[in-house]
Amino acid sequence: MKFPVLTPEERKKRLSLPKGKLTCVIDSDTYNEVDDQFAISYALLSPERLDVKAVYAAPFSSEFFARLLNQDSVDIPMTGNLKEGLELSYQEIIRLMGLLDMDPAGKVFRGSQEYMSKPDCPVDSEAARDLVKRAHEAEDLLYVIAIGEITNVASAILMDPQIIKKIVVVWLAGQPLYWPHTIEFNLGQDLHASRTILDSGVPLVIVPCMSVASYLAVTGPELEANIKGSSRLGTYLCDTVTSQMSQEMAQNWLMLFHQTYCKGLDDYGDEGMPTTTSMLSPSRIIWDISTVAWLLNPTWCPSSLVPTPRLTDEHTYIEDISRHDMRIVRFIYRDAVLGDMFEKIRKAP
Repeated sequence: MKFPVLTPEERKKRLSLPKGKLTCVIDSDTYNEVDDQFAISYALLSPERLDVKAVYAAPFSSEFFARLLNQDSVDIPMTGNLKEGLELSYQEIIRLMGLLDMDPAGKVFRGSQEYMSKPDCPVDSEAARDLVKRAHEAEDLLYVIAIGEITNVASAILMDPQIIKKIVVVWLAGQPLYWPHTIEFNLGQDLHASRTILDSGVPLVIVPCMSVASYLAVTGPELEANIKGSSRLGTYLCDTVTSQMSQEMAQNWLMLFHQTYCKGLDDYGDEGMPTTTSMLSPSRIIWDISTVAWLLNPTWCPSSLVPTPRLTDEHTYIEDISRHDMRIVRFIYRDAVLGDMFEKIRKAP
């Protein structure tokens, strides 16, 4: 596949800190955890800065984690069926817009029901076709807030590579470049699609997960104090998170992180599994709001330009200074982001 080539100057301009009112779409596996609901709501509640033209449902499946762990399934609240994940995401987007008294007609689209089967082979969907259409209709840049696995966006690029000239992808994905690997849900589900995003030259802003977006953790009491009872949306989001904050679930996440995202961080061997005999203090990471935060106020999310790495089948990055630049977020000022989001949720209907 031959992609349009941006000059270094064109790329740098597209990846400069966004200013003014921004036109955007959101691509989200909305039902897979609890963070997408916050991110979509945060974006829709920021009309002074973001003009959200459409929201695309992305598929998801817990099969990714099961495959990594060589297990039949994993004990987390997530479907193992990709098509069901897509439909659950679609219906959750409709539900969120209803809570915000917004009409979803003509703005919410189903994405891919499957992953890419091979390189350069797009998966047709309403979402991919709509992204191509809106990219060409945009008067200026169209920002793609990508907060799930990336098949929809990669397929749109493969269907019409010229949209590379019109879009900027802001994607929560992978791990920092210094991490021992880049095992991560959004990046790892469809490696063909992820490589398309990294290799095509589309202007890209990546927010890594551990030690960056992972700062955005919240607790039940914090949510109850800040948003529960303040609006229909606030109560719904709070209850969705706190319903999953049992001791058992907290221990499951602890073990899953150790086996996946945090794999290889210690040299403890079999003794490295994090366990405790005392009560856990459950929290949840609201990862996906990081992408919205970077668009709303990039000073909350310090970032810099780096050569785009290559992605291996082993879920690692290979750094290559000859490659085109992308922007990578290094840190997030958690208190500023959450404070802004909480205030907007409190003002929802």
